[in-house]
Order: sequence, then structure tokens, then C-alpha cells
Amino acid sequence: MPQCAPMPRFRFAVISALWMTLFFLFLDRVNISLAVPYMMDELKLTGVETGIVLSAYYWGYIAGQLGGGFASDHWTIRRWATVMFFSWCILTALTGACRSLLQLAIVRGLFGISEGAVANPIHKLENHWLLPNERGWAYGMGMGFGYLGLILGTPLVAWLIESWGWRVMFYATGALTLLGVIYFWLLVYDHPQDHPWISEAEKTLIADALAKDRVTFDPQQGAARPLTFGEGVRVLTKNPAFWALCLAGFCSLGVFFTNLSWLPGYLVKERHYAVVNSGFYLILPYASAFAGALVAGSLGDRLGNRTAVALCTGLLTGPAILGLLWSQEVSMVIMFMSLILFLNAAATNSLIVVLFDLFPAEVLGITIALFAGVCGGAGGIVGPVVLGHFYDQTGSFFWGFCSLAGGAAVGALVLIPIVAYERRVKRQKAENAALAQSFENQPTVSASR
Repeated sequence: MPQCAPMPRFRFAVISALWMTLFFLFLDRVNISLAVPYMMDELKLTGVETGIVLSAYYWGYIAGQLGGGFASDHWTIRRWATVMFFSWCILTALTGACRSLLQLAIVRGLFGISEGAVANPIHKLENHWLLPNERGWAYGMGMGFGYLGLILGTPLVAWLIESWGWRVMFYATGALTLLGVIYFWLLVYDHPQDHPWISEAEKTLIADALAKDRVTFDPQQGAARPLTFGEGVRVLTKNPAFWALCLAGFCSLGVFFTNLSWLPGYLVKERHYAVVNSGFYLILPYASAFAGALVAGSLGDRLGNRTAVALCTGLLTGPAILGLLWSQEVSMVIMFMSLILFLNAAATNSLIVVLFDLFPAEVLGITIALFAGVCGGAGGIVGPVVLGHFYDQTGSFFWGFCSLAGGAAVGALVLIPIVAYERRVKRQKAENAALAQSFENQPTVSASR
């Protein structure tokens, strides 16, 4: 009995390079959060000034996401993304050389530009290389690798700070990230047809699957055709569902970015844990976030409605934050931090992947830039400053985290009408694909007669 040839899977070697990029992106983004208590003491920074330094990254991140989104929709990604990846290594190291609030704000802003410019095309590349039914779990795995960077990197960063100081820590992590740049350059190409190592069978498999998923039916021509960039932008910006998702992204990514920025500082300043202990206490929460991204991605693939997953997990995030604030025992603090990051990672994963499903692939770069860069970045700007403000005013993070809980609830509630919208769009996409296929088959049928 003949056996079916195994499905070619070289694409996952390429995707692994993107996952490794996210590993270093998360590590280099969050290493400052463990250094914050030392930087505040050495540089005499207030809570608001520290919030400004942490938020400066997100101002740059917005610009980088917008620039990276436009570039990824128009130009070759591989070369300029590698340059920006290398530049963030240098800027990570330069953070350790800063000696004033202004220097920190400038370097962290430029660092945000370089990371944002790389983070955006990662999504575009995933869309080029993955089959549609692989997106949820693969994106979840990518987020998981980001959290793996925190799981493995946080104890390393804490040890470097305790042993040699926060400045040396930035020099060391910047040098370590160079390994990711090399791996990215060796394996990543923009499209499967560009890669010299992929088989023809896998090229055909990916091309056929993406052609069916991205079909747009044109009734005037009686055929399927891709949208132009301008048409895609008009479809995107005139769609109220997109802006509702952006509001949800502001809230969900605001919680996500603020936790990355402030959780270690919260454990040191509010809970009075040592820096090394706070680094180890965050391992389980970050591992839980890894699990949350994977579970949500797989669940969205199976259920076919990612918005419903984001709605449920977003609603549960607020109560989990309140549970953290009222916890006293170390074990309960770790448990609620783990629950918060699990739920927030699940909601964030679902919101980003649903963009792949609902909006034109021709403008995916701009879609991600507006969603994650502008709206998510704005959440990353507002959240750390709000927490810093409440800390300065009250000496506690309580009201700052309460505001995060409220934001998580708002972000979830705006998704209620999008659940039905996603179901309708996917049904229409399937009908349009079938209709377009019937038009393509008509000449063949006529000829056979």
C-alpha cells in the first residue's frame, strides 16, 4: 500500500529564527525593569521620571512600528530588519552608559524605534511562511519564546546586576543579542520562493494555501484578485471593527507592556523582595504567559473564533490583578501574577492573530503598526507613567494596578460585537473563495462539453 509523503516542514526552521528574535526582543526590552530600583537610587529618579524613561521606549516603538509596517508592505524585509536588529544590540549596551534622565530617554526612545521596526515585519514574515491553520499556535509559540527570554533571562539579568552592577548587565545582554542577529540573517528570507534551501513541494504547498486564504472576489471581473495597497488601506480604515480591536489592543497591550516594565520594580519597592529573589519569583509567571499564548492560539485554531477567546480572557484579567493586590503570602503573590500573565498573554495572542484572519494581507504591515505600534504603544506609554504617578502620590502601586484592572475590563467589553463580526467575515470568506473557484472552473466545464 503506497504511503503518503510526509508534509515538508522547512518553513519551521525559518519560523524558529523569528521565534529566536522574539526571545531577544523580550529579554532586551524588559532587562531595564530589574535595573529600575538601582537606577532610581543612583540617578535620583522619581517615580514619574522613571515612568518617563520606561515610556520613552514606547514612543520610539510607535515610530518604529509605523516605519516598519510601511517598509514591510513595500520593500524587502531581510536586509533592513537585520540592520535594525543589530542597532538594537548597540542601543541595549548604550543604556548602560547613560548618566542622566535625558540620556536615558533618548537612548531608550531610539531603542524602541529599532525594536518596533523589527517586531512589525516578524508578523508579516509569519504570514508569508505559515499555513492559515498554523497561525494561532505558531504565533503563540512565538510569544512563548518571548516569555522564554524572560524565564531564562530574568535570573541571568538579576545575577549580573547583583554581581557587577546594572551598567555591566546592559553591556552583556547587548553582546549576547548579537547571536540572534546572526541566526536571523542566515535563515530568514522574505518569501518561500526566495529561499535557496526550501523544496519545491513546500513552496507549492504554502503558495496554494495562502492563495485560497487571501482570495478577494471581484464580481465585475468574475474572478479572484488581490487588493491593491490603496484598496487595502481603505478597507482597513473604514472598518469600525478594526478600530474596536485597536481600542482593545490599547487596553490589553497596555496591561502587557506595563507589567513588563513595572512588575520587578513592584516586587522590590512594594513587596520589599531582593532583586535576585524578584527575578526568580517571576520565572513561574513568565512560564504561565508562555502557556497562555500557546493555549489561546491552539484554542482559537480549533474554535475558529479568536475574538471570543480574547473576550473571555480579557474579562478575567481584571479580577486577577485585584487578587494580586490583596495577596499577602509569597505563594499567593506568585500565583496571581502567574494568572494575570497567563490571561493577558492569551488575550493579546488572540487579538493579534485575528488581524491576520479579518483584514487584507496586502496591508498587514500597516495593520500591525496601527494596532500594536500606535495603539499598543500608546498603552505602553500611558501605563508606566500612571503607575509611577500613583506611586509618587501614595507611596504604593495599589491604585495604579487598579487602573490596569479597569482598562483590561474595558478592552474586553468592546469585543462583544466583534465576536459575531468575526464569525460573519469567515463565513463570507469561505463563500467568496468557493464562488471565485466556480468562475475559474467555468471555461473548463464549457470546454469539456
